Parts: sequence; C-alpha cells; structure tokens
Amino acid sequence: MYGVPVWIGAMAKKCNKILYTIVQRLMNIKIAKSYRTTSGEALSVLTGITPIEIKVAEIDRLYQVTRDRRNRQLDHEEEPKNMTHPAGAFRIREQGQEKEYAIHIYADGSKNEH
Repeated sequence: MYGVPVWIGAMAKKCNKILYTIVQRLMNIKIAKSYRTTSGEALSVLTGITPIEIKVAEIDRLYQVTRDRRNRQLDHEEEPKNMTHPAGAFRIREQGQEKEYAIHIYADGSKNEH
C-alpha cells in the first residue's frame, strides 16, 4: 500500500483493477487453503483481508483528509484520570405521580444484587 495517493489513478482502469484483484485472490486462496473455485468475496471473508480496491480507497481518503492538516492532531489520547465515568456522563430522572426518583446506573457490575 506504499504510495497509494500516487498510483490510485491506475485503479480507475478496469484492466489494472482486475490484475490487482487476481493477485489478491491467489494470495487469499493460499492463506485460506481453499479450492480455486471459491469466490473472491468468500475468500476475503474467510481470510479477514479487506478487498484491495476498498483498502486503497480507504487509504487514499485518509490521505486526502489529513494532508491539509499537517499541524493538527485528529485524535488525541486522554489520561484515564481525566475521563468521565459512563455513569456520570448523564443523569436520568423519572417522574412519578408526586415523587422524583433518581436512577443509578452501575456499568461495572459493582452493585449487583447477587
């Protein structure tokens, strides 16, 4: 996948796309140890390898999104101590006839009644 933004134009031609697909199919047959009559789509599922045309489009799209943002960080790691606990992210209130009941959510299983 090295240099995808440079050679992605070659994938637009049908003859090149067929060649890439054939090569990937042959590799998938060897990896899955299956018969050569198995379809290419089934081989991709069996091996867990994304079809080459989809993978190339994904890499090119990522490049297009990030090339103008060289100095920006798209995703950043947050210290666990600064993360909001899922139970504290929102508050659910249920209103009855005259009383207001608070619902407590324990996602970690610490308050099970077992």
